[in-house]
Amino acid sequence: MLHRYNDGSVLRVMKAKDLITIPIWKGNRILDEIHAKSIKEAVGTKVQSLDSGFNIIKYDEKNADNKTITVSYLIDGQHRASVIRDFYRDNYCEPDFDLTVTELVVESESDAVEYFNKINNVKRQHWKTDPTILVNKYIVALEKKYNTNKKTPLIRLGSTHRPYLSSEKLREEFKANIALLKQSTEDIAAFIEKVERKNRELLNEIQIEIALPSAKDIKIKERAIDLQFALACHPSLSWIRTILRG
Repeated sequence: MLHRYNDGSVLRVMKAKDLITIPIWKGNRILDEIHAKSIKEAVGTKVQSLDSGFNIIKYDEKNADNKTITVSYLIDGQHRASVIRDFYRDNYCEPDFDLTVTELVVESESDAVEYFNKINNVKRQHWKTDPTILVNKYIVALEKKYNTNKKTPLIRLGSTHRPYLSSEKLREEFKANIALLKQSTEDIAAFIEKVERKNRELLNEIQIEIALPSAKDIKIKERAIDLQFALACHPSLSWIRTILRG
């Protein structure tokens, strides 16, 4: 560690070839090929000049064996990273070099979005040009509604086990229905109200289901009732499309 900033992030040195193996955070903007090309043309073969300005988020999640692992995602600097990646793809034997990255540990998707917005100074008009930014708004609104208990968040980063809801699965479902998303704060608030009504409906449904002889996933549904949160009980998350179409 070279330095710790007031927001808790730290400045570190990393090898360029390690950086380009880190996946891009899924809440990031779509890669602008024209912007990446302009950077590539500007630096030519001197990719060592791209040795700063990268931001990484880190968080803990459960792997397939239910063990806690720390994962990293590149949240800013994807265009520069793509130039470095292309360079080493075409010049594999070229020597590695050091660069600096700023790392921040986050605890929720909302934390990641807040950090992304802080770095990029995202403004409302970006919603209309990049659907990923709009999806971020819906996820933040859902976490604000349901992650009121920081010790037991109901919507969790990465993969998780039901009845907890994965923010990654949420993002995938929103992107699959991107044409149905609306942009105004009022529309998003109305969506959250409908989600809460749907949650109550699902809670009533699973209370009936667990009383039946053919009931499945009883422990998951009992835990959902204890948490008063049933949105993840059915893995398809079909309620998102249903509400957006409504």
